[in-house]
Amino acid sequence: MLIYKNTFENIKTIGLDFPIEDQFYADELCAIVADGITRDPIGLPDFSVVSEQEAVRKYPRPSGAELAAKKICAKFPSVSGSLKDRLVSCNEAVKNLNDKYIKECDYLENDYYAACIEFQENILKYAYICDCGVIVYDDNGNIKFQTIDDKKVNSDPYKSKSNLPPWYLPECRKIVRSEWRNNPNNIVDGKCVSFGALTGEKTAIEFIKSGEVPLSKNDSIIVYSDGFSEFLHEEEFIKNILEF
Repeated sequence: MLIYKNTFENIKTIGLDFPIEDQFYADELCAIVADGITRDPIGLPDFSVVSEQEAVRKYPRPSGAELAAKKICAKFPSVSGSLKDRLVSCNEAVKNLNDKYIKECDYLENDYYAACIEFQENILKYAYICDCGVIVYDDNGNIKFQTIDDKKVNSDPYKSKSNLPPWYLPECRKIVRSEWRNNPNNIVDGKCVSFGALTGEKTAIEFIKSGEVPLSKNDSIIVYSDGFSEFLHEEEFIKNILEF
């Protein structure tokens, strides 16, 4: 039974008229969350000397991340097949969006329109990419299952050791988006340390994970984007979920 669905404005941009780049589709059988990947503000490559207000004012409009997230949420219910197959179709839809709007990708202002997504269907068949996820609580509030944040587990520990320049410099963002994203050949200590995103690139498909989780009566399921993940282990939040 679908209880509640919503998007929440980024706390850093409340009152600043920033695009809502997380989108969702949900019905009684399935749900999808699409998390648009933020792009660079126009003409402001060095974030260390840019105020939040100026970055918002110069942010691309229409927002490519918002367009991609909406495209995925519109595509998902219109296609059939396994959850992974439907994700592949969503990735192709993002490619078509990129082909229309991006003439030459620079991974900064003209980065690919991209979205990370996860969804569940019926008795928790799930598929996800990167740091969106799904969590299942039993009727006592215990966590039965949670997807892995692949970006945090696979990529973040190695980035800190890779001598990358600071994130506020455009060189860093370009390296991460071109070499660490959707790159299955980025191997460190015998392990792939890239993260996935549905940019329309074929290699994104290699980063999609899927599976099934058995459910019991009164289990609660949450499908979320990474911006909400910090609340999922808070006792007060779990208590509120159980009271629905």
